[in-house]
Amino acid sequence: GDHTAGLADGFMHPVTGLDHVLIAIAAGFWAGRAGDHGVSDVVYYRSLLLGGILLGSCCLLFPLLQLSTILVILLTVAFVAASIAAPQYFAYIFFGGFALYHGIVHMLEMPVLATAAGYVIGLLFSTGLLLLLGLILRQVVVTRKPHSETTS
Repeated sequence: GDHTAGLADGFMHPVTGLDHVLIAIAAGFWAGRAGDHGVSDVVYYRSLLLGGILLGSCCLLFPLLQLSTILVILLTVAFVAASIAAPQYFAYIFFGGFALYHGIVHMLEMPVLATAAGYVIGLLFSTGLLLLLGLILRQVVVTRKPHSETTS
């Protein structure tokens, strides 16, 4: 019972929060610009989400570890990297930062009765579906032809 509840809770959490839905679809839309159907960028986003989940798990296991300290350090590193990196890397920092942050927040918001494994699997699955929706939207926008004006 706990495994099923964890899976359902993990799946529903990203798809019921507007901020999660928008950022995951936007990340998929952004990833669709690449020539490889966005595979590398989706893997990048999901890897950072998983990294955030692991950081969130550390915060749950070690309550004395201050989440605010971790976030300040991560934000500082991200802004320094953004100021040094070329402009084309800004989107990686932007979406990567959101993925990392949401991974941490999702773990800290995990329902008490849910199992972590089921919750994480549901979370990654629903986020993957939202990313896929963004990729599909990108393809629709790119392949749509403008309406030709008819003259009579």
